[in-house]
Amino acid sequence: MNRSDREWEIKLQLMGAISRSQEALARILENAADVTEHVGVSPSTLQEHVRVLNGMQGALLRTVTGQSWRPPVAGTPAAPWLSEAVRCKQASSETGGVPN
Repeated sequence: MNRSDREWEIKLQLMGAISRSQEALARILENAADVTEHVGVSPSTLQEHVRVLNGMQGALLRTVTGQSWRPPVAGTPAAPWLSEAVRCKQASSETGGVPN
């Protein structure tokens, strides 16, 4: 296996480890939510710890793979950008071969 293939394999393994870590964190949160009232840990403290852990996982992912995750963004998508050549060809095909 050459070096770049090995590097890619390591990155995929790391992304898998981060994914498993997120799943474990979700299980921990479910359990913590069940006992939060009885232990005396405030929900805001628990939320802050989760935020920090999530940030650390994201930083690790960006550092090793150059990839990051972003939450979905709600809104109206912009129109696609098309180069002038594409727009001319599209207009030409819509008008039966006669450019506008």
